[in-house]
Amino acid sequence: MSIPTSAQPNAGRLVLDVPGYPLLLELNEGQMYSVKRTYKNRTVERTIKLVSIRHFTESNLWFSGSLPSWNYSKAEVMIEVSGTPVTLLHRAYQMPVTAGGLRLYVETTKEWAQNAELADMKDVERDVRLSVCLEEEPWGPTDIEFPINDYRWRSGAYNNTWSSLVPYNKLYYHRGEDYGAIPDLLPVVSPVNGTIISTPLPEGDGKSNGIRIRNDAGFVFRISHMNIETINKDNVEGKEITAGTLLGKTGMTWDGRKSQDADPHCHIDMSYDNTHVASFPYLMEAYLRKYGDPVVAVAGGYQFTTAGQKITLDAGRSIAGERIASYTWKLNDGEVIQSAVAEVKYENPGLYTEELIVTTESGDEDRDFIQVRVYEPNEKIRDLAYGWAYFNPVRNVKAAQPTLFWNRIMNAGEIVIDFGDGTRKQIIGRELNHTFSKPGIYTVTLSGTDKQKRPVSVKLEVPVGQ
Repeated sequence: MSIPTSAQPNAGRLVLDVPGYPLLLELNEGQMYSVKRTYKNRTVERTIKLVSIRHFTESNLWFSGSLPSWNYSKAEVMIEVSGTPVTLLHRAYQMPVTAGGLRLYVETTKEWAQNAELADMKDVERDVRLSVCLEEEPWGPTDIEFPINDYRWRSGAYNNTWSSLVPYNKLYYHRGEDYGAIPDLLPVVSPVNGTIISTPLPEGDGKSNGIRIRNDAGFVFRISHMNIETINKDNVEGKEITAGTLLGKTGMTWDGRKSQDADPHCHIDMSYDNTHVASFPYLMEAYLRKYGDPVVAVAGGYQFTTAGQKITLDAGRSIAGERIASYTWKLNDGEVIQSAVAEVKYENPGLYTEELIVTTESGDEDRDFIQVRVYEPNEKIRDLAYGWAYFNPVRNVKAAQPTLFWNRIMNAGEIVIDFGDGTRKQIIGRELNHTFSKPGIYTVTLSGTDKQKRPVSVKLEVPVGQ
């Protein structure tokens, strides 16, 4: 529990204090909050003081009208934990940081939360909202289950995460997690024990077919975009449900119809009363408990820039159960950089996908990709090529068995797919099947040009087993 704010001069604001979950608090610059927390008979008392905030932006010429020509990409939050300086970063796919016996995470900043065209968070009252638990604590209860069976993290090229900009949309920072998947193929299950408090049954909800489940602690998990015919007809409002119970299958329903043809995905978010809670650490830990991947490469999702500007690629968010031995960036022009951080400048506009390979001391390897949209300075074109790609199965691809690939790149000409296994490249329409002849980890590349003859590329990692 926490020491009441009334007992602290110039104190921060307590947002949520729910047993078994990280504490949420808000601070203005110069304010302090005293935390006293117990886990497994160990009690820790610390003070957390907000020293300063620095926001970082990136050029993004997608927006028009009165909107800015940029979006937030990162915030650097300087705090002190009982007098010791600590730097926290708020950015896509960032996990909590351990310092002073605590795990600390930036949920959002007031500036970032409220400067949005869609899904702004007006309830953030102070400069920074933080969440915190003890160093040895899991991020929430360990009985939270990752809600997609047979899934592999970022196996589809379309993904969004907490606070990241949803690309080629409005000025919209995401509240929840999006996991790209070909519709109607992967089982979606309840992440918690609880009660169904709303359901799209029997005919759909006219929106995104969301099922909302409230657990005993009062947290509500919303799982959306399932197609109505795949939703388990037993999942009616008021039903008591256990974690792992089948809800339906990943789908593509939005605005009351199957309209997510280019970006089908499963959306999951968390809230408590009217407070949105950062979902990524909860679901990332649930994913690792369920699947036990020894290493998860994290390239960062999406970045936006203009030709001639430098950007920084940062693999420092990658996750492993042991020491990471190497980071390798394989860039679109053939350059290879053996470093977690790489500075890159693009001379020509286009949609580029950069590849990250992360290897542990034991030799375990994972790959991830970041899409980099490079605009021409003063870009006015709105029919730019962009899009994604998918494959299935994603968790258990086997040699000598067909794998289905989907191409969802829009506003482009002919798209060629290179399977990375030495077989000939092929033209791909909307989909095709391919069979890998032997096990391995393959980088599959879809590439072409847009209407302005600018390069377009999308990549996927396909691990193939026996």
